[in-house]
This record gives sequence, C-alpha cells and structure tokens, in this order.
Amino acid sequence: MESTSEVAGGRPTVAVCVVTYNHAAYIADCLTSVLSQQVDADVLVWVGDDMSTDGTSDIVANIARAWPGRVHHMVHASRLGPIGNYRAIIEAAEGDFVAHLDGDDIWLPGKLREQLAALAAAPGCSASCTNALVFDDEREPVGWFSNAISGIFDTAALLRRGNFLNHSSLLYRAEFRERILALPPPFIDYRMHLTLSEAGPILYTSKPFVGYRVNAAGSMLRRDNEAVRRQYFEAIEKALPAVSPKVRAEACADFLRRVFFRSMSLRRAALITEWWPLLSGLSGESRPRFIARCALQVIAEGMRQAIQATGSFLLRARLRVLYFR
Repeated sequence: MESTSEVAGGRPTVAVCVVTYNHAAYIADCLTSVLSQQVDADVLVWVGDDMSTDGTSDIVANIARAWPGRVHHMVHASRLGPIGNYRAIIEAAEGDFVAHLDGDDIWLPGKLREQLAALAAAPGCSASCTNALVFDDEREPVGWFSNAISGIFDTAALLRRGNFLNHSSLLYRAEFRERILALPPPFIDYRMHLTLSEAGPILYTSKPFVGYRVNAAGSMLRRDNEAVRRQYFEAIEKALPAVSPKVRAEACADFLRRVFFRSMSLRRAALITEWWPLLSGLSGESRPRFIARCALQVIAEGMRQAIQATGSFLLRARLRVLYFR
C-alpha cells in the first residue's frame, strides 16, 4: 500500500482520510463532496477500503482513475476493522493538516475554507470541528448533531460536556497525528478528541459543515453499543489525571447519565448496577455527593428531552438534536 503526493510550496496540503466498508450507496457522494471543496489548499484524499464486498471498491477505483494524484485508493489485504483502517491511512497520508471522514458522510460547501481560516487565526489550537446536519439513509433531514455554542474547548471542557464533536468534521494539524497513532486500539473518536485537546484546545463552530448519516448500516454505534460504552469509559479514565477533582466527578456523572438513559431505552436495569461501582469509584466523591450530582444530570437531561419532544409535537416537526450540550 504505497501512496505518494507532492506538496506545493506556499499552499497548505490537507490529507483527507476516508474510511469505508460496504458503503456502495454513499461513497461516491462522500468523495465528490471532498473534491468539490473550494479552498486555497491542495486537497489529497486517501481512501481506506476495508475489503468491501458490495461494489464500493469498484466505485472508489473509478473515482481514483478520474482524479489521478488526488485520490489514493488503499485496498487492504485483510480486514483491519474501523480503527486499523484509520491507522493505515493516517500513516500513509501526507500533508500539513489531516482530516477524517467516514465513507457514509459528506462535507458541505465551505467546510475546509472555514476550518483552515479558523486554525490560521488560532495557532495555539490543535484541531477544529464543526456541527453537522443529520439525515437518514434516504437523505431526509432529521436534525442537528449538537446544540453546542461555538467556542474553544480544552480537555476539561470536553470531559464536562461529554462527546459532542462530530468525527467527520475533524481537521487537525499533522504534527499531532503521531499522538493518534500512538493510541492503543480499540478506541472511539472521543479518545482522539481528548488526545488532541491535550496538545492544544479544539476550535468548534456551531455552523454545520458536515452531512452526518445517523444509524447507517455498518455503523459501529449501531452494531455494538456495549463496546462503545467500554471505549468511552477508557477515554475518560485516561484523560482524568490531567484535570481537577471537580471535572473528574462531572465527567463520571455525565457518563452515568448516558448509561441511565440507555438502560431505560433497553429496559436493562443491570446496566446501572454494572457501571455504578466503576464510575462512583472513579469520581473520587463521596457516595451521597455523587448520587446528587448524577440525579441533577438525569433530571436536566430528562427536561431537555421533554422540551424537544413537546416542541416536535407542537411544530409537527421531526427535527431533533442528537447531542444536547
């Protein structure tokens, strides 16, 4: 798997890392959305094809032939899985900035131009993320990824709020990619975001520059929610030593809130009993204080969900926010 690129002087090069597996219905739109970005930069694309079996490989190969030197099609000799796939293309990619994009998502016009300008104006920031429009498999809009306000988020802020950054919007300085490659797999995108935030805060804009496909076939969140929970916990656990005791407790309470609502939707009270000892111990707070903190988180989330459901009913709209912050 060899990929080469020429970096033109005076213009930044953006290495776009696209992972795909059986995305035949989506991958052409995905790559077209990258190649059509109007930006004063050289945009090179590395597509990690994890032995797709549905025709995805043929589609990517045709696009690579149409864009020689711009699109690099990397077909792995064996299945690597999502993280192995990302690692392979991140290692191969060359550029001043690295962007991540899942093969079933798309970029909206102006995405790279907005982020490159923002990072140029904030040299101390390690990365940039944007909001996303959320749509279903039929490309029907269903809402927004997050209601978070634009700002600069350090590690403590990301731990307090939990994961609200859209991974397909991620753009970071290439000097920090070794930090990503050093992470022991498996891990989720939240671990990447926290790791990058340790190198410098992350710029976030509430303007949506990504089209995010929710619950697409092949999504890890759809396939294995328990694995995601485990990796989410590991991401928090590894980041906590760098923050204050209060932030530690807030991060643990936020995660337990997520577990609570997941247990409600699955009707599995055992999830609470499984995670309570781990999170209570990790929080460092007394049992009564941590219970009170978690209760406030659950009540606040319940109110947010009730307000959203009521608004959708009154407005007869199905648009919603995936991650309230």
